[in-house]
Amino acid sequence: MKLSNKLLSILKSKTELSEQELNNLTEKQGWEIIYSLKPKTEPKIEICFTGFSPTEKNTLIKVAEENNFHIAKSITNNLNFLCCGENAGPAKMKKAEEQNVILLNAEEFQNLIETGEIPQ
Repeated sequence: MKLSNKLLSILKSKTELSEQELNNLTEKQGWEIIYSLKPKTEPKIEICFTGFSPTEKNTLIKVAEENNFHIAKSITNNLNFLCCGENAGPAKMKKAEEQNVILLNAEEFQNLIETGEIPQ
């Protein structure tokens, strides 16, 4: 079966399939190979920092980014952690708790980074 020019071009550039192997593929099989080549990305862990001085917050954000966290600016539907400083607003903390977001302080966040342990 003849593959579409687009598919044939992609398969030749992304795989090491021989001409014989390419000729034996169906269009569907070819696309399945292409989609299997896409890297599987794991969803990032989302964290928001609140109640910290700008300097503290920037330091925490840098650490989170270096450890592949996604930084949220507010309480979102995908938020996993809310890291709270001394001046964290009670309304934001309540909203996070209602969404079953895990609340952390800076020390617990550092421990999470170092050990992977989530506080109880």
